Amino acid sequence: MDPKNRLFIPSSLRDELGQKFVLCTPPNGEKCLFGYAVADWQELAEKVNGQPTGRDLTLRQRFTYLNVDTVTHDSQGRITIKNSFCEYAGLEREVFILGAGRRMEIWDLAAWNRMLEAAKANNEFPAYDFPF
Repeated sequence: MDPKNRLFIPSSLRDELGQKFVLCTPPNGEKCLFGYAVADWQELAEKVNGQPTGRDLTLRQRFTYLNVDTVTHDSQGRITIKNSFCEYAGLEREVFILGAGRRMEIWDLAAWNRMLEAAKANNEFPAYDFPF
């Protein structure tokens, strides 16, 4: 990431996410950012909004939409991440970008490495086999 908070997104992820996509802070509190294609974000928003009305829904909506930004990559494949998102995720110069199913994750490289080491130390990796 450069000093202007611009981050190059690999072409394979840009192709999946589209020219414009949604960045948000994770609802689970992890110190990274999630990125979603606009259509996937709309699907998630419909699921949030489709829950029974009441205080829980109001809170879930507030915290879902409070930390969302729509970004567009430039001709060089870079997005600009707003300062508050960089501060939340601790993003500095070296970052790690991960394609995780229908979303992208952006981590500060040191935080990613700490998370992996903690997961290994605590035996938190799920045990499963591929289906084939």
